Amino acid sequence: MITAAEVEKRVKRLHSLMEEKKIDKLLVTAPKNTTYLSGRDTGRLLLTRDEDFLWTREIYKEIYSDLYDDKKYPLEVMLYEKDAIKNQVKKLGIKCLHVDNPSVMGFQSMEKNLGIDPLATDVIEQQRMTKTPLEIGLLRKAADIAVIGMRKAYDVVSGGVKELDALAEIEYAIRKAGSDAPPFDDGMLLSSGASSADIHARAGPGKIKKGSTVVVDLGGRVYGYYSDMTRTIAVGSVDRPARRLIEYVDELRGEAIDMLKPGVVAGDVHAFIEKDMGRRGYKFYHSSGHGVGLNIHESPSLSSDSLDVLKEDMVFTIEPGVYIPGKYGVRFEDTVLLKKNGAEILTGFSR
Repeated sequence: MITAAEVEKRVKRLHSLMEEKKIDKLLVTAPKNTTYLSGRDTGRLLLTRDEDFLWTREIYKEIYSDLYDDKKYPLEVMLYEKDAIKNQVKKLGIKCLHVDNPSVMGFQSMEKNLGIDPLATDVIEQQRMTKTPLEIGLLRKAADIAVIGMRKAYDVVSGGVKELDALAEIEYAIRKAGSDAPPFDDGMLLSSGASSADIHARAGPGKIKKGSTVVVDLGGRVYGYYSDMTRTIAVGSVDRPARRLIEYVDELRGEAIDMLKPGVVAGDVHAFIEKDMGRRGYKFYHSSGHGVGLNIHESPSLSSDSLDVLKEDMVFTIEPGVYIPGKYGVRFEDTVLLKKNGAEILTGFSR
C-alpha cells in the first residue's frame, strides 16, 4: 500500500514542478492522478502554495484513517459535501486555476460552478513518467506476475485447444499469482491464425490450429500498477516465412531495447523500428511502446511524433509488430525500466 511518507514525497516533488511551471494552484480531478497524489483511489485535491486539500466522503475518511491521520500525511483531509470545493475556491479568492486535463464539459462546468478561468496542464502526468523506488518495486512485482502468466500460456496454447479455454487458464494463473485485476482490467488479448493480424483481436470460441501463430498479450497489476507483455507462440511446425518473421520481430525488439538510454528521444526509437521494417517491406501500424504505471497506457509515448525524452527511472514498453491480413500477426513486447546505462527488461522470458 502507498504510505504517508510516499504521498509526502510525491506532493513535495509536484510542488517543485509546479513552481518551475509557474503554477500557483492546481485542481486534481482525474482518478489516477488523485490516486497518485493521495495514496487512495477516492477524492478530489486542491494544491496551493500555502495549503493542500483533499476532499473525500465521510466513509472513506474513516476507512483510510490510518493513512490520513499519519503525521507525515501532507494533505488537509476535508469532507466532500455539496459545494465544498466551490466554497473553498471562493474563500481563497481563486480566479485562475490549473486543472489536470479535464474534458470540454468539465471546463464548462468549472467556469459555471466555480466562477474561474480553468487552464489545462499535464504537470502531474509529466511527474508520473519517472517512477519512485516504491513504484518501481510494485511494477517489478506486476512484471513477475506477467511472466507467470506467459509461462502458463506456453503450457496451454496448443493445437485443438479453444482460444477461450486457453485464455481462462492463463488469466486464472495471473490472478492466482496475486494480480489485483484481470490483465488490462477487461481481460488479456489472445488470437490465433488469421485473426492474429488484428492488432486488438480477442479470444473466441474457435480452436487453435496446429501450424498457426498465436499472439498472447497480457499483464498483471499490483496495488494499481500494471505490467504489459506480449509473445507470439508458434503452435507445432509453422511454415518458413512465419518462423522467419517470428525470429525477426523478436530480434528487432531486442535491438530497440539495446538503443534505450537516458536522453534518447522516444520518437527516434519508433523511427528506428519503422525504418527497419520498411527495409523489409513491412508497414508498422501502431506505436513502438508506451509508459506503464497506474495506467496501462501513459506517458511517455514511443510514437512517430513523440518528443518525449527518455529519462532514468521511466518504465515503458517496447512492442514491434508485423501484421499480414489473411495470414497472421507477430508481436513481441516487454516492459522495461530505464537505468543510467540502459534498459532492464522487467518481463524477460523466452522459450
